[in-house]
Amino acid sequence: MIHFFGRHFGLIRFVLSGYYKPQSKQSSLGVEFSQVRLRFQYKENQLMRIQTGELLETYFEYRQEYDWLLLMSLVTEVLIKLYQSSSKSFWLAFIESSYDQPSYTQLIYNLRNLIIDLGIEPVVDRCVVTHSTQVSDFSIERGGFVSKKYRTSKLKLHHLQTILFLFTKTKETLNKIEDEMIILNILVRYIEFHMDVKFNSLKLIYDV
Repeated sequence: MIHFFGRHFGLIRFVLSGYYKPQSKQSSLGVEFSQVRLRFQYKENQLMRIQTGELLETYFEYRQEYDWLLLMSLVTEVLIKLYQSSSKSFWLAFIESSYDQPSYTQLIYNLRNLIIDLGIEPVVDRCVVTHSTQVSDFSIERGGFVSKKYRTSKLKLHHLQTILFLFTKTKETLNKIEDEMIILNILVRYIEFHMDVKFNSLKLIYDV
């Protein structure tokens, strides 16, 4: 069984006959993180079979890079676990930008947009506990900035400034995100906590 994300039907699942057979002509249609054209009979809420198809793009130049494979693994896991058919256009933009500009920086912006789309945007204009504008940390569990009394992490000032920028300047981008892997980790864990999901790809990225 494979997952396929398309412009017209969004995220759907297929049975791909012969996928595990080395000589099967169909096996190329199941290459992960690739672009394909498929022919099938659509049946809503049913597991479908691919009739025929064509492999259009394998992204061979990127596929040689382990970082790209890890990145796309996380992108795909986020899509599969959080996709909502009512937000198909959002997810199309999410996937297209991930392939057009494959980088952790782009993923950070995509995850920021996802957090907003999911309606779990953090509080960044005050402490979520005391409502004071004097903040000292970002709390994933509390859902936003907190004052010094509730500080538990070792985040630095520029990390907090980046989080503030991401959720207040949603139409702008930074030329460079300092310590991007720290910011990425925060956003992924924030989504995990508030959506009750787990992304195994994140652990793989940090174990490398």
